[in-house]
Amino acid sequence: MRLGPDLARRAQELALTDEADQVRFLAVGPEDGVAEPLVLPDGRTVRTRRLALPPLPAGRYTLAWRDVRCRLMVAPPFCHRPALLRAGGRAWGIAAQLYSLRRSPKGRDMGDTGLGDFTALGELIAAAAAAGAATIGLNPINALFPADRERACPYAPSDRRFLDPIYLDIAAAPLPLAAPGVRRALAAGTPALVALAGREMVAYTEVWNAKRAVLEAAFAAGDPGADFAAFCAAGGTALENFARFEAIAEARGEPDWRRWPAGLRDPASPAVAAAAPPERVRFAQYLQYLADRQLAAATAAGSGMAMGLYRDLAVGTAPDGAEAWAAGDLLLPGVSIGAPPDSFAPQGQVWGLPPPDPRVQRQRGFADQAGLLAANMRHAGALRIDHAAGLARLFVIPDGATGAEGTYLAYPLADQLAQVKLESNRARCLVVGEVFGPVPDGFLETLGRAEVLSYQVLRFAQDGNGALRPPVRWPAAATACAATHDVATLRGWWEGADIAEREKLGLTDAAAAAAERISRTHDREALRALLAAEGIDASDLLVAVHTLLARTPCQIVLVQADDLAGETLSVNLPGTDRQRPNWRRRLHLPLATLLGSAEAQAVFAALRQR
Repeated sequence: MRLGPDLARRAQELALTDEADQVRFLAVGPEDGVAEPLVLPDGRTVRTRRLALPPLPAGRYTLAWRDVRCRLMVAPPFCHRPALLRAGGRAWGIAAQLYSLRRSPKGRDMGDTGLGDFTALGELIAAAAAAGAATIGLNPINALFPADRERACPYAPSDRRFLDPIYLDIAAAPLPLAAPGVRRALAAGTPALVALAGREMVAYTEVWNAKRAVLEAAFAAGDPGADFAAFCAAGGTALENFARFEAIAEARGEPDWRRWPAGLRDPASPAVAAAAPPERVRFAQYLQYLADRQLAAATAAGSGMAMGLYRDLAVGTAPDGAEAWAAGDLLLPGVSIGAPPDSFAPQGQVWGLPPPDPRVQRQRGFADQAGLLAANMRHAGALRIDHAAGLARLFVIPDGATGAEGTYLAYPLADQLAQVKLESNRARCLVVGEVFGPVPDGFLETLGRAEVLSYQVLRFAQDGNGALRPPVRWPAAATACAATHDVATLRGWWEGADIAEREKLGLTDAAAAAAERISRTHDREALRALLAAEGIDASDLLVAVHTLLARTPCQIVLVQADDLAGETLSVNLPGTDRQRPNWRRRLHLPLATLLGSAEAQAVFAALRQR
């Protein structure tokens, strides 16, 4: 804040306003602070005075002098870390794609309804907690596109601030299950949902259509009550705008807001309120209310867990979704986030996600980022930030160009990391930063000083010579795992199923596939050699690998549900969309069988032992 020449002649009064609108006045005398010259971009030099503010609690403030205002933030020095980890302890957990989980009927519960739901999550959390797990890691569960349920990628959602109601258990509270209309809708929809439960892949459109009929009946059953009203009030403008977007998209039959009339493209326009049918706005809010309450109930099932739910925040949002509509001029048009060419993707990657404008971020005081973090830390003990290098820079590609034609756009790392630290402490939520590929100098060290855990995947944990790192050389401030959603499962990697699939899809030719199989043979031998050097019995690959991960000093170790189920194909194959069923494959085992097998119990025992 530049205070001008008056400061040199007489005392001034600054107004400091906190987030609760409490104002504190600060007197600044002409001799206070340290005079410093400032050279402006046009070459002019102006006099400034650097002033020390009194100690302030962590939070966001507005500092004002006359009609000049600036935003001020005081951030904690570190992100939150659970007591167990601060005391030097370690933790383990299970990572799963929520939609992939299967559950069996219990009593009057119809059980599985075609995709894993919040009740399935609660069952997984309870069983994992009983086995000694500290956390359950999930794919992003943010709002997708009700009008186009085949857009199933959780990393390109409509809105990262809200939950997808497709995960609702329609036979659980707080739905009014005793209402006659709800009972009739459940009875009518049960045969279809039972049939959908047996499928190998999630039929998103059919599942949503069946669930929606029940949800509409529940909404029509009467006023949800004071708890719903309080939820809407707490959700404020963000929830209201999201609900209006949903209502307008439904009413117009056009989910892409970029094709709406000009008057509807601005959430603040009076035309928006007129175009959004109030009852449909309320219905969209009702779905969010139900989802929030069922997610809270699921996480309560693991109340004894040291960490609880480990959520995942995607790096961006779809350009035609609710979040982009509400963002106004925050998101840059005409460009997409992606990745430069590398050995994994020689042409680079274009993700179709618009990047934020760092100038607008600063003008808004990073309020959008703060809200996004808070929403995804809700009901969570840990948050994984996808592509955490975006805190410092993003690789952006012009529309119509390839990944080889992009460039880096810099972001204010200190300001963005401050938001992460503040929201982490407010939510008491651990932060894990997923970082792959090149990063700016000093970036990893900066994250480490902020106590953001790194994300370590076994097959990428290599020394400079390409050899797998022994456990002793892994970092302690990290989350370790054998695989992720974007790479082959452990069994699929060992058997080369991923190579065969890419060859079948035409993503690689026969010669390249043959060369990769030879390389994979060497990789398997390297893993065998590392296991032997550690004295680990390699007769059961799943148990052996997680015994190896447990021997690292990493504070958290995750085992993938897909690996416990012995799946061979990854849930997603980067670079494909509809060529294969990405984000649709379900585990072939129900939860009770998955977690109760002798192999799973051996894995859990190995993780508990360390």
